[in-house]
Amino acid sequence: METAMERSASRELGVVGLEPWREERLGRIGQERAFAVRPVLDAARVRYLRQWSLDELLDEARQRLDERPVDGIATYWDFPSSCIAAILAEEHDLPGPRLPSVVTFEHKYWSRLLQQKVAPEDTPRFAAVDVFADPDIEGPPLPYPFWLKPVKSFSGLLGFRVTDDEQWCAAIRSLRAGIERLGGPFQQVLDRVADVPEEVARLGGAGAIAEGIIDGDQCTLEGHVHDGEVEVHGVFDIHRAADGSTFTHYTYPSKLSEAARRHMHAIAVDLVTAAGYDQGAFNIEYFIDEERGRTWILEVNPRISQEHDQLMVWVDGVSNLEVMASAALGENPMLRPRGGPCSLAAKFFVRRERDATVTRVPDARRLAAIEDRFAPCAIELLVRTGDRLSELPEQEPYSYLLAYVHLGADGEGELMDRYDAVIRELDLGFDD
Repeated sequence: METAMERSASRELGVVGLEPWREERLGRIGQERAFAVRPVLDAARVRYLRQWSLDELLDEARQRLDERPVDGIATYWDFPSSCIAAILAEEHDLPGPRLPSVVTFEHKYWSRLLQQKVAPEDTPRFAAVDVFADPDIEGPPLPYPFWLKPVKSFSGLLGFRVTDDEQWCAAIRSLRAGIERLGGPFQQVLDRVADVPEEVARLGGAGAIAEGIIDGDQCTLEGHVHDGEVEVHGVFDIHRAADGSTFTHYTYPSKLSEAARRHMHAIAVDLVTAAGYDQGAFNIEYFIDEERGRTWILEVNPRISQEHDQLMVWVDGVSNLEVMASAALGENPMLRPRGGPCSLAAKFFVRRERDATVTRVPDARRLAAIEDRFAPCAIELLVRTGDRLSELPEQEPYSYLLAYVHLGADGEGELMDRYDAVIRELDLGFDD
């Protein structure tokens, strides 16, 4: 049944991969901006990929749009959502970045080729890798150590730090076993794009890329493009484990210098302009070494980051979902920070390195009590009693993700103290 807000809204925003709690937040934004929110595809259909056909998902979305047209289409998810949104927007003559520019950034090797052309001094060494070639004959494409990743992945899935011949061959075997899961559907999208560079077409959607090791302070710049004009609406710091294998938490706002921010902004302008990316949001991850004056581009994503939504709300009083919605509706995104309750906010990734069976998690009442006690706090549990960690979907090679914990604070020391207290209160139990 329609709500009063939906009946009074003059426009409708279709969202690919919409989740219930973000639907609620977008609904509140829509009340202020006179638009209603419509799910184009459910999050479960596009986030945790199983066996699916791109054409089936597109047909399902087209049927919904035929039954009830929308005024804009958006997403905050990676492939396939980003590509589906671009295809549907073009088919229905709606605002939004077009598919070739989206795929340019979604394909890690194609994106690196563009980075090398536009910002060669800020692009690490890289090489294409055919995972179905003989690794003993082909040999490692870069000097050890290096990272080996599929050209299409997410959350570190099938990404390996390779330090010797044994790890090189083992990583190739793992990629062969799992790369088609995303690579096959990604090839379906790549086939829709005209004028794909020859070296990209030869590697295809199920290829891999080797990248030189880069270091420094990791961060993410978020921005948007409207009629060719590039603006930045936030910079976030990313904190990694001591061995660099995975990230532990994000914090906002960034502590980087103004000079570092200006350089990242300049790179962003050149990259999105060269790709022809327009009428959409993006985020670019960097490594910054301010002492040595070095900036490395890690990757470019043609979307806002869902990781940053709550952090911006607690610090700025506004959400990057507003940017996504405005761009999709053909407007120039204009964030007007109103001031949130915190000077610092973070999203923590609660992980465990060893495999185990989950024996204890807090129930909903206990979880709500923890959130209330440590407010502002939001917790999303990703495991249930009886889960075997090694059997959970979409896990990276080096650890198992158990929960997300969002927290606000007035300083870094207070933030970490609050996080430690929340972990103690969660009291997750495991049987090794």
